[in-house]
Amino acid sequence: MKKTLFFTFLTLSLLLSCSSDSDSDGNNNGATPCTPIACLNGGVSRPDCGCDCPIGFTGPNCSTQITPSKILITKIKVKNFPNKKPDGVTTWDDFLFTSFNSPDIFPFLTLGSTSLFQGDDIQDAISNGNGTDNFTWTPSTPIEIISINSQYTLNLYDEDAGEPGYEFMGGFNFPLYNSTGGFPTTLNISNATSPYKFELTVSYVW
Repeated sequence: MKKTLFFTFLTLSLLLSCSSDSDSDGNNNGATPCTPIACLNGGVSRPDCGCDCPIGFTGPNCSTQITPSKILITKIKVKNFPNKKPDGVTTWDDFLFTSFNSPDIFPFLTLGSTSLFQGDDIQDAISNGNGTDNFTWTPSTPIEIISINSQYTLNLYDEDAGEPGYEFMGGFNFPLYNSTGGFPTTLNISNATSPYKFELTVSYVW
């Protein structure tokens, strides 16, 4: 009788031990129950209720943006500019030329007094005025930006050999990087009060 009770007790102990090591699905993997969290910025939830974060983000729920070490500018595009000077009457080239009135445009990107890129001029350019122009410059090598949080200047100029130097048309001072704005591959450089509109194609390095 004692032997029978002993084996019964042993069997029950083993069953209780196995049950305590099983998860809610009956899988004997010893996992501790957890509460899933929402993974942000494209993060993927793990079985342990943590998050696998995409490149550029960290933190328990991938909410923290990691500042890149470099930004690479691979294309500069002019999307809009005025076909006449600020007086609204004078065309850009009628100072010397009566038959060629459209500007020979090129972009000029600088950091302070340091030139980063100057494009070759596109002659006799005419803007369609609706913000969809496609005057494009592709640097032979990407423009490497390492001063991530600095202000940059992107201007548009009119180049004419007969005029004294280059004629400034318009442009912007702007930041390339937003610490809470994610990592867009296209940056629109414009504002509601200016007729100038640029577009930059960029990539990021960490």
